[in-house]
Amino acid sequence: MRVLWRGLTMACGVCGARGLFEKWGMFSITQDCPRCGLHFERMEGHSLGAVAINTVTSSALVLVVVALSLVVLGTDVSTSFLLVIAAPVGVVFPILFDPISRTLWNAVELLMRPVSDEELDPRFRAGSSE
Repeated sequence: MRVLWRGLTMACGVCGARGLFEKWGMFSITQDCPRCGLHFERMEGHSLGAVAINTVTSSALVLVVVALSLVVLGTDVSTSFLLVIAAPVGVVFPILFDPISRTLWNAVELLMRPVSDEELDPRFRAGSSE
């Protein structure tokens, strides 16, 4: 659970280090963790998992917004009105969720394929108590 929590809070899944993004607006994650040295793109196509997490989460949120709108406003609501309500959620949320989806995918991937000692900075391995 600790690894997943770190992913949700935009921290390194291995050591919990923060500051993994060069700029929030640019959405560029650093190549390696500044503390433990873990290379975040551990295999070719690694970022596709983050895209999938972002897509599924965003789609689910849009579906919830539309469903709640229909429950609250009734089924006589026009499609264009539902679009006005759901479109901003479908555009803004994926942009804001992108950095979280990247670190969350790194955490999920660490759970599926645990990190080996060779992937970490030797200084971190020597001083690590985790």
